[in-house]
Amino acid sequence: MRPLASCVAVVLAATLLTVPASPAAAALTRDPVAVVYARDHALHLLNGGATDDELTARTVKLASSAWAFFRGTSPLYYRDLGELAQSAYATGGSDVWLTGDAHLENTGADRGADNTEQYQLTDTDDAWRGSWTWELRREAVSIVLAGRANGRSASSIHTDVDTLVAEYAQWIDKFHGTSDELDWRLTASNTSDLSGDLIAASAADKRKDLLDRWTALSGSSRVFKSDPELQTVSAATRTSLVNAVAAYRTTAADPLSSAEAVVKDVRRRLNAGTGSLGRWRWYVLIEGDSTATTDDRILELKQAVDPAPKQLAPNATTLTGGQRPALALRWLVNESDPLAGWASVGTVPVLVKEKSPFAEDLAIADLTGSATWDDTVRDIGRLLAAAHSRADQDLPGTGLTYSADDAIDDAITSVSGLQSETRAFADTYADQATLDWQAYAAAKSAGRPLY
Repeated sequence: MRPLASCVAVVLAATLLTVPASPAAAALTRDPVAVVYARDHALHLLNGGATDDELTARTVKLASSAWAFFRGTSPLYYRDLGELAQSAYATGGSDVWLTGDAHLENTGADRGADNTEQYQLTDTDDAWRGSWTWELRREAVSIVLAGRANGRSASSIHTDVDTLVAEYAQWIDKFHGTSDELDWRLTASNTSDLSGDLIAASAADKRKDLLDRWTALSGSSRVFKSDPELQTVSAATRTSLVNAVAAYRTTAADPLSSAEAVVKDVRRRLNAGTGSLGRWRWYVLIEGDSTATTDDRILELKQAVDPAPKQLAPNATTLTGGQRPALALRWLVNESDPLAGWASVGTVPVLVKEKSPFAEDLAIADLTGSATWDDTVRDIGRLLAAAHSRADQDLPGTGLTYSADDAIDDAITSVSGLQSETRAFADTYADQATLDWQAYAAAKSAGRPLY
């Protein structure tokens, strides 16, 4: 899909931040601080200032490093794609479902719906339809920035990006002409190194540990603990959350019974995430499978907003609210959270997922040594290939009437050419992201309004 012109209007700074001698970066005509401000100010207005504490925390996190800035500013990335030249390998008039916010730390291990631990993509908040090249490029930029943060050499980083692209292309080709992507996934039997370690950690996790982290026994029942990251809510908000859970439970792939969905306690969750800081996020403790306190579940209700890629393809799908990321999770991730669904808390649309007791997220600090990097980027290339291949004509509701893997495979006319193009883009955009972060940190230090 050819990107449409960006719909984000910004006021240009007196000095535009560009990367010298880089045609792609020099084409950008925006002040990055103004673009990020526009997004966050819109959220400030949408929530009537009620989540400004989270927006303040967000400014601190974004100013902390180039990695955090890139991770938390996907709308800026997609805005820029609308101004930069599209990939020579973009699939003409075809598009696919994307996670929308691909980066290394949006992967991790978790227990699948069939109780088998797996390594998977973990975030579909920004899920939307668009060119697979948008997602591959974003993942590649994250590899460059994470590699630089870890002190990895430029030549090693280039090898990592080439490995990502080659693995993605290889598995797209494997899925082309088959339906293997519908059942394929990464488990303990076909992973190694860091991915395997995360799977092993997930398998060792216990529900009681998560419950003990966030809750305590009060008489014969559990309630949320007093914790600086858990904020009590008003009686009216509690009622809205109870109503939201009642409306949500039948939207899950494996619907909860009314007995399982009995609400025991509620809290507002603070300081979670990076890109999602500034949105409403609530934890709801529910009864679970029985009246015992050992199988209670924590549901996470997160405010859904327009996804970052929508500005490039505003009419790609009519799915809205929490329904969009919930359905995208089912389509993009095999054996994904069976409790993912959607509702509204008052007028706030939310994605509902279980706060998994078995989640083990990848952290870039864990990427140590070339073997770990190589295995991890290979696994992530496979995950992206499987996700893009799954969410097409093979699954009902996606809106795609063709084979995404066939379209992508046909578009990749040269793996080496795609590697070269992706490597150049990732280097250039990582340079730009670093300059953008520096500008944001300077603006914060200068007291410039950031939301």
